[in-house]
Amino acid sequence: MRVALGLFAAVWASAAVVAAGGQQHVFGAVGDHHQQQHPGVNEVLVSWETQPGRLYESSRLIKVSESVRPRWLDIGSILALRRAGVRFMDITDAQELHAGGPTLAPSYASHLPQRLGQKENTKGAVAKLTEDLYGKVLEPFTAFHNRYYDSENGRRSSEWLQKQVEELVAGHNITVAAFKHKFAQPSVVARIEGTSDETVVISAHQDSVNMWLPWFGRASGADDDGSGTVTILEALRAILEQG
Repeated sequence: MRVALGLFAAVWASAAVVAAGGQQHVFGAVGDHHQQQHPGVNEVLVSWETQPGRLYESSRLIKVSESVRPRWLDIGSILALRRAGVRFMDITDAQELHAGGPTLAPSYASHLPQRLGQKENTKGAVAKLTEDLYGKVLEPFTAFHNRYYDSENGRRSSEWLQKQVEELVAGHNITVAAFKHKFAQPSVVARIEGTSDETVVISAHQDSVNMWLPWFGRASGADDDGSGTVTILEALRAILEQG
């Protein structure tokens, strides 16, 4: 089993990617958000689609519900949806999973464990958890003016975070690498090789955004999702100490 710890550059929806046995599956807690639940959905989409001058030329395919067709939107439109409280999924990189209509049959079988394993090791690791990394990592991490994924701050904060991960895993058989995207902020991936074909992904998003001034506004992102980033690093530290 391989374990991949990912600190991803941007998360726009309640979705996750899980890799298992060489296959990747995308799923998310989106629910059935019909237009009557979000009376401003179409107004937001239309108003942004008809405005001249895109804030970001690379559009994304966004799905807001099963009853509204997906639309290509730029970052300005996406931020407008977030400000309006509209939940959505970015299906740009998983369009084949949404091509069959509103109802999708799962393409994989879900096998829940029948018993808990590694209980003693888990107890030992939990006993080693501390709050030290919250001062060492979270405070300087949130000191960046923002960590917007398509900005210089986003790139610099990711490079700083990668150094923290590299220091944490020094002396262990773990690889740490930046995964570059079309936008400025790379993801940080720490990989622990195992002995099976299974892959377990443990992840959090590292970016933060001021929804009114994405590139320039202050967005410390302490809870969204700096705390998640540090929690994953602390779990990794405790597991490595446990051995």
